[in-house]
Amino acid sequence: MVKRLEGTDVLDLCLGATVLGTGGGGSPELGLFLLNRLLEMGKEIRLISVEEVPDDRIVIHPAMVGSIAPSKDKAMGREEYAERILSEEGPLLSGLRMMEKELSERVYATVPVEIGGYNTPIAAILGALADLPFVDGDTIGRAKPELMMQTYTVLNIPITPMILTDMNGNSILVKTVGSFKDAERIARAMAVIGGGTTAVRCPVEGKRLKKALIPGGVSKAIEIGKALREAEQIGEDPVSAVIQASGGKEFFRGEVSRFEWEDREGFLWGTLTVRGEERYKGHELKIWMKNENLISWLDGSPYVVSPDLICVLDSHTGKPITNSTMEEGRKIVVFAIPSHPFWRSPEAIDLVSPKHFGFDIPYIPMEDVIRPF
Repeated sequence: MVKRLEGTDVLDLCLGATVLGTGGGGSPELGLFLLNRLLEMGKEIRLISVEEVPDDRIVIHPAMVGSIAPSKDKAMGREEYAERILSEEGPLLSGLRMMEKELSERVYATVPVEIGGYNTPIAAILGALADLPFVDGDTIGRAKPELMMQTYTVLNIPITPMILTDMNGNSILVKTVGSFKDAERIARAMAVIGGGTTAVRCPVEGKRLKKALIPGGVSKAIEIGKALREAEQIGEDPVSAVIQASGGKEFFRGEVSRFEWEDREGFLWGTLTVRGEERYKGHELKIWMKNENLISWLDGSPYVVSPDLICVLDSHTGKPITNSTMEEGRKIVVFAIPSHPFWRSPEAIDLVSPKHFGFDIPYIPMEDVIRPF
């Protein structure tokens, strides 16, 4: 059944997707601004289930690729950005038209590549611009730093043809790649040149989509965002509301005592140090990030790690915090959400575990790691 998203729906989506974005996934403020602008323009934002995609129709996966680090030289006014990205000649519609020309086929729907505050809205935005629905699901069940970190890699679904477009008018059609790593390097190179790039990729027919997609991520994000919004309205604890709605478990809270980061190779790399408070007083948590929060250490020992989700909330407001807006001195709550079972399988775990990022740390499910304080 088609669901039309309206005012509170898009707010809830951006809030909840940012929770599941684990520090990355792009700017929820920008995602919300663009979605609201589309509604003001009279566009329809339509959400469908994966089962509603015909087996023989093609869907595509749009996303923004680039570092989430704050950068003054890449910034432009929000109004100018909206005008350019939502225009007929903008990178989203240009990428879609190039893809349809390459396929000689009309695309049926758009699909989020991940769940995050901007990259999930991007699928909805392109869908609304082109009068297409977007699908309730994604390729990982969270946000991710690398293109290759998706179910399609494990299931050998090609990432190409891939269309790369940017705000400067540059566009590239990537017909084939030697590997998903090569696709990553090509997209990142374009992102460095243009300060970020739009990638329209992974055209796949509905029959294969139904076997590969992790379903329900958009609906889950909306539920989490709604729980946060309603808790604020009635004066309940927003942190507890978010954790309960997400099926997560708190494992630390305290003050950010140190935040070291750098913008390198199209990624935000960094380490967050949290000094424990309340029942965690006397303990220290560190979180390593590559755009997203991926590995944590409690008092120097490995703790919750990818693919399980490491989520950070403001301890007062319950609102999710992206790593691009993190600051020292901030009071935060850290909680974990179990990854989708697909990522815990022997076939998939090496693509998303600490080993993939060069750390000699085994993956142990969060349920077996988090201890009471």
